[in-house]
Amino acid sequence: MDNPSLRREPRYEPAAVIPLKNESSLLDWLKQTGRLKYREHNKETELELLEQDEEIAELIDVDDYTDDFDTDTEDLEDLED
Repeated sequence: MDNPSLRREPRYEPAAVIPLKNESSLLDWLKQTGRLKYREHNKETELELLEQDEEIAELIDVDDYTDDFDTDTEDLEDLED
């Protein structure tokens, strides 16, 4: 089987260093190929994101968790006695 990408190297000789290609970055490649899509910032999407953040903040209410911490410390005190 002939595969030009494979070649033999002497076992006890240092391997040749693979030269770096002067290719552009992934971001540059996306720009050059027209595949980079910029985000559109408008008031509607910003308001939607703020509403979603508020909904999440309502679901994660800090007051709900304070009771859990209080009972944990009480349990520890009971165990120590």
